[in-house]
Amino acid sequence: MCRLLGYCATSEASLEDVVGADGLSEFTGLCALHGDGWGMAWHEGAQPVVRKSPVRADSEPEYDKLAREPLSDMGLVHLRWATPGLGVSEANSHPFRYGDYVLAHNGAIHPQDRLGELLPPAWESRLVGTTDSERYFLLIMSRLAKYGGDMVAAIAGAAADIDARFEPNSLNAILLSPDRLYAVSWYHRDRVPEAKLRAFGYDRPDEIAAYFDLSYRVTDRAVVVASSGWPQSGWTPLPNRHVLVADRRTLFAQVLPLTLSGDP
Repeated sequence: MCRLLGYCATSEASLEDVVGADGLSEFTGLCALHGDGWGMAWHEGAQPVVRKSPVRADSEPEYDKLAREPLSDMGLVHLRWATPGLGVSEANSHPFRYGDYVLAHNGAIHPQDRLGELLPPAWESRLVGTTDSERYFLLIMSRLAKYGGDMVAAIAGAAADIDARFEPNSLNAILLSPDRLYAVSWYHRDRVPEAKLRAFGYDRPDEIAAYFDLSYRVTDRAVVVASSGWPQSGWTPLPNRHVLVADRRTLFAQVLPLTLSGDP
């Protein structure tokens, strides 16, 4: 399980610019639990750039530098809490890249011993690491052409397929294309890892219940979406089984249902 944050802005902006100095400190503080690595991605023109590490974010000078540097008008950051059994390594750190697209995921897909069944063989061979998250991303990519380039349909189809064949607790994700940010809310509230959260000091039932929640904020300067666990006063909850789509150039943001569907 992990923490996610993504943004689109009217001009090049840093993570600190879009959430403020206090917000940056509070979000980064989540690595006290989500300390199995970090990653950032942004687009330079149409090309994504990825930086990631298996080291805890607040102990990495590069994380702090990148978080305060205006890198792009669109980007994401990920703090990893590794699923047991899926190793902590740079290859397994998020975000993952495929062509012009990048994705970071929060959640776990069970059972692990069947993860090799998640992708068609031709796509399984493209894996760099060993995670369920990278497989989830590649499943979306494998469906994109089938859906005529409709990313929302590809996400919905992939999520529905995983939900039908496996037992995910969350398929929450942030995906960046050259033109848009997609924030995916898809989770099972009854599968929140309550015991693990309590072991790390979560003691409020409402905080535990909201662990998989995503919320967003739209201003005239930026669209920002992020996981729970830090102050988000005035933010709007993203409904479960919906996707927030933000246009990179106009900042037009819309929330669309992820209709359950199979292959077209």
